[in-house]
Amino acid sequence: MLDFSKRPGNTRIRQQKLKAWQPIMSPVPVITCFSIMGIIFLAIGGLLYHFNNSINEYEFDYSSDEACVSSSLCEINITINSDTPLRAPVYMYYKLTNYYQNHRRYVTSRSDSQLSGDYVNSYSSIQDCKPYESLENSREEEDMYLPCGLIASSQFSDVIRLFESDGSAAVPLKKEGIAWESDLNKKFNNPPAEASNQIRLIPDFKDEDFIVWMRTAGLPTFRKLYRIIEQDLEGNYYFRIENNFEVSSFKGTKSIVLSEISIFGGKNIFLAYTYFSVGATCILLAIIFGIKHSINGRQQGDISYLNW
Repeated sequence: MLDFSKRPGNTRIRQQKLKAWQPIMSPVPVITCFSIMGIIFLAIGGLLYHFNNSINEYEFDYSSDEACVSSSLCEINITINSDTPLRAPVYMYYKLTNYYQNHRRYVTSRSDSQLSGDYVNSYSSIQDCKPYESLENSREEEDMYLPCGLIASSQFSDVIRLFESDGSAAVPLKKEGIAWESDLNKKFNNPPAEASNQIRLIPDFKDEDFIVWMRTAGLPTFRKLYRIIEQDLEGNYYFRIENNFEVSSFKGTKSIVLSEISIFGGKNIFLAYTYFSVGATCILLAIIFGIKHSINGRQQGDISYLNW
């Protein structure tokens, strides 16, 4: 006797009887699609290019400045031109070069359990933090770093302040809001009281400077948000910098970037060029297919091509 228990139900979905539409990729629709896609991508690229050029940005490399090389406290004079002023809000970044935060060993050298506020007291639980998990690789709880790992131990430590050129007043720098809200509220919490006997490296895990640093960059040249300035900048100013973060050992540089933003974010010409490239490629393919079809086209459904 036949077993029908595993036979699919006699419905239009199970028996694949639903109506379907499959486009026939004939030359004219393909050329039309490529042309429309090219125009759309070129238009978006033009829009991105326009907004990118409307952003004013200044970058100041202070790692090679003689005052900062020879002293741990230095001042850098800057000028914001009147024809390209910075309109609020102005975003202050620090920029590092030749710093490989994307190195496999560096990226994994952290304990997310520690960072989220869990009580971690076993040496085996912090093995991902190697080679910076505890004092002299001790297995004792009181010798464990909190937080452990290379990322936390190498946090950017320069302190940057901005002043009016005459020294009359400091420009207010806003720290609140520089970190992602999801990181601040969900991923980072201070450790419990039970972990007070461990070696505390970061006083406050909710510190936004620390949270920004812990989100590792994908390229060796990167910038990270440092402060937000809620006033226009124009004229002469100077930075007062506590020069604590050493970059000569890895042949890198460090800079301060002051930038406006647009509705598409910060200054990034690469995205506009990407859209231009894709759009131009689509238009070029449409032209090539069009020439090929006009010179050597054939009638749709010609059965003579079935002979072999």
